[in-house]
Amino acid sequence: MDIAVKTKKSWPVRTLVIVFIALVALALGAYQLWQYSRAELTLKANSLIINQVKRGSFTVTVRGNGVLVPENVQWLSASGDAKVEALLYKPGQEVSRGDEIVRLTNPRLEQQLAETKWELSALEAEHQASDLAEQAAIAQQRADMLNAQMALNGAEHEYLAHLELIETGAVSKLDFQRAKIALEQARQTLASRKEQMAESAKSLKAQQHARFARLNQLKNRVSRIQTQVDELSVRASIDSIILALPVEVGQHVSMGSNIAKLADQGALIAELQVPELQIQQIKVGQKVTIDTQNNQVLGHITRIDPEVMQGNVQVDVAFSEPLPGDARPALSVDGEITIAELDNTLYVSRPLFTQSQSQSSIYKLSSDGLMATRTAVQLGLGSVNYVQIIQGLEEGDQIITSDPSRFESFNQFRIN
Repeated sequence: MDIAVKTKKSWPVRTLVIVFIALVALALGAYQLWQYSRAELTLKANSLIINQVKRGSFTVTVRGNGVLVPENVQWLSASGDAKVEALLYKPGQEVSRGDEIVRLTNPRLEQQLAETKWELSALEAEHQASDLAEQAAIAQQRADMLNAQMALNGAEHEYLAHLELIETGAVSKLDFQRAKIALEQARQTLASRKEQMAESAKSLKAQQHARFARLNQLKNRVSRIQTQVDELSVRASIDSIILALPVEVGQHVSMGSNIAKLADQGALIAELQVPELQIQQIKVGQKVTIDTQNNQVLGHITRIDPEVMQGNVQVDVAFSEPLPGDARPALSVDGEITIAELDNTLYVSRPLFTQSQSQSSIYKLSSDGLMATRTAVQLGLGSVNYVQIIQGLEEGDQIITSDPSRFESFNQFRIN
């Protein structure tokens, strides 16, 4: 008789594959459900700012804002008491050296100058008259001395003649003695005239010195008063722009009062305010790009203020190239200071509220982008928009860089 044999039916390969895929999908779904069950917060993706970690060259910069200020500022002041008669320019106008900016008036000083000039003219005339009189006296004394010399010569000839004739008896001894006495008198007269001439010369020289001293003293006084009168016209000391004119027509000003403030428009520097937390990265000599809103100009740091004012530190920037036409004092500018040039480094857009060179917590997205988990990250150098990643993230990782105030109390949250 025939015996029936039962055989097991084997599962087709296709069925096994389908079952396997279903099991994997079930496992993934279960994992996702488990992940979702762990997260206490769910946020929409379009409400977050997500950026990717990149590798490449990275320029580290620090930004500050400030104004252009003149490096060479001069104040013009009043040289004496006066009244403002006219303002010939207004603040903001350009002036050349020597241009009259403000005209002052001082009638008393001008009258004093006129009187002193009259006194000087009178003294000069008196001096000239005295010189003429003394020259006439000297001329008379010189004539007297010449007459005395001639008289001496005549007396000498007469004496010599009497001396020859006395031996022959042709001349009496009395006449000889008279000739001898006349010769001695002529000699004494000439000596007296010479001495008188020398004393007169000394006296004349002394009188001339005295007159010249008085004359120079009065000339110096006239020059001083003339300078004061000239300075009533306040003139530009340099080619510049007028920053301020703190006076009005009719106003009385005293000696030393500020009249006009000038600035050399061709010698401007930028004064930037840098946050104190970033000032440790700033050094003298670093390159700076100054943005005037219309143009960009290169410069370098020349000075860092030692004090902190209202959370900022002032940094002075000198320009390395000519300034554009829109540059002027008090113009608001932005400055970007180049700190370093990094090659082949990880960097990412700076997350909000993070600090450079610090340990920070950043929310990193899962590979499927559905979960965000708090991750410890070591940050390196940073700029305004980017920050270097030292440790904690890899190239291609996605992080949340928007305001974390909504989710910072959670270690993990879901993303729809």
